[in-house]
Amino acid sequence: MTIEVHQLLSNLDYGDAISNQAIELRGILRSRGYGSNIYARYIHPRMNSECYFYREHSKRSSGENVVIFHHSIASEVSDYILGLPDKKIMVYHNITPGRFFLPFDRDLAYLLKKGREELKNLAGVPFLALGDSGFNAEELRALGYRNVDTLPIIIDRGLLSSKPDQGVMGRYNDGKTNVLFVGRVVPNKRFEDIIKAFYFYQRHINRSSRLLLVGSYKNLENYHAALAGLVKRLGLEDVVFAGHVTQSELNAYYRSSHLFLCMSEHEGFCVPLVEAMHFNLPVLAFASSAVPETLGNGGILFREKRYEEVAELMDLVLTDEDIRRKITEAQKIKLKDFDGKKIGELFISHIEAVRAS
Repeated sequence: MTIEVHQLLSNLDYGDAISNQAIELRGILRSRGYGSNIYARYIHPRMNSECYFYREHSKRSSGENVVIFHHSIASEVSDYILGLPDKKIMVYHNITPGRFFLPFDRDLAYLLKKGREELKNLAGVPFLALGDSGFNAEELRALGYRNVDTLPIIIDRGLLSSKPDQGVMGRYNDGKTNVLFVGRVVPNKRFEDIIKAFYFYQRHINRSSRLLLVGSYKNLENYHAALAGLVKRLGLEDVVFAGHVTQSELNAYYRSSHLFLCMSEHEGFCVPLVEAMHFNLPVLAFASSAVPETLGNGGILFREKRYEEVAELMDLVLTDEDIRRKITEAQKIKLKDFDGKKIGELFISHIEAVRAS
């Protein structure tokens, strides 16, 4: 009998890191001869061909099969998992503390809080628990999970190497210094701190500069409005909220930029750090949560948010060619940790161990 390995998650979204990881893992499983589908509670309309509603998984459920459930927020998928006879693997992507969202979306804050409660209750369920960073794996161990390991997120560098959007390239390759951050416009990523540091950089160091903020603010329009209000109060010019972008547009934003600035206070992995390294884009980042682990020596970390000093550090990296060269050389070394083939082999070894359990 052919063993099947299926994946369950709360949402399969378009352009989302967790969703992209599920698709990458499915491709690896199918290439090794496993029957493998993705099932989710919510399916983005653009992802209908990639996924089935989670209840349809019951037709494939078997004590001989393996099910991988990705945990990142509360959903009824967690309850569904409990009753399955399949051998279980959890992939934990971390859950942002709800306190970040309370001022802007109390419903989402509740789901995040409940998701952390579910995480505690699921400790005895999976045979194997995988954090996509060591930071996440340590949280699982602290909650009593047994048999914990790490499986990094696979970055599709082929997509990052695809042709950039020429409209974006033409718009922002105009001689100005472009400072970039990529990520959903959500409170834990502290866009307001990026804006404040950029204020000191533009006002006191380099007037010919621009801040590019790339990421969707869907369902958090009130947070986006607060950020736009901050930009207006500070009298800042050339702050661009790009919203959700296509892959070719994303590539163009990276290629058009000169520095990547991250002020996030909670990350389970932070895919854009790896993307920035792929584009040889020097990274400055606040040393929180999984950021130091993901970035490694591929950028400069700072531990205090002194905006004036961050602005001076930005200028140093942007103007000192020797520093930039050292950063980009270190990035090339760090990128080897995210080699897709190596991660794929690690993943298959975990699958085989669970099959044999």
